[in-house]
Amino acid sequence: MIETRASVGTKFSVKWAMPSRWTFTIPPIKEFVHRHLLGKLIIVDPFCGESDIGTHRNDLAKGGQDAEEFVRGLIARGVRADAVLFDPPYSPRQISECYKQIGRTVTMADTQSAVMYGRVRRALAEILVAGGVSLSFGWQSSGFGKAWPTSEILLVQHGGAHNDTICVAQTKPDSLWETTL
Repeated sequence: MIETRASVGTKFSVKWAMPSRWTFTIPPIKEFVHRHLLGKLIIVDPFCGESDIGTHRNDLAKGGQDAEEFVRGLIARGVRADAVLFDPPYSPRQISECYKQIGRTVTMADTQSAVMYGRVRRALAEILVAGGVSLSFGWQSSGFGKAWPTSEILLVQHGGAHNDTICVAQTKPDSLWETTL
């Protein structure tokens, strides 16, 4: 067995809650987020939707930018974050629906979620201070990668045909070589 930092001292819990397209309104996820953001002053959320948790928020539906462009703009302005939230659309279908809702043409490149996720994660890793917190949400548990120490994984079951939501809390490593995603 290959042991990663996620398997050593990581809190793991399972909760049940009704699903919602607004991730941070789901009670156990809301608690998870608030617990990990306690005391954090600068929080970047490039996929905020209706959430007002971040101090720097981007909502494509309200005239926002592409998530990577948004974070790169903050970096250019010298913003450094204590915490970052990574809650993108979870599937190519969800990406397509989000774009269509705002009248944006959806291309095949747009729905290559793994490519988009990697670009946005790299930008978020760049803006996050060493020792800062990254909170990732989706249908997989890799978060920002195996080199980032994982403090908690919360699995939220929704029942029926709904996929579970996996919440991952990690800390950005101090050494730069460990931040490759």
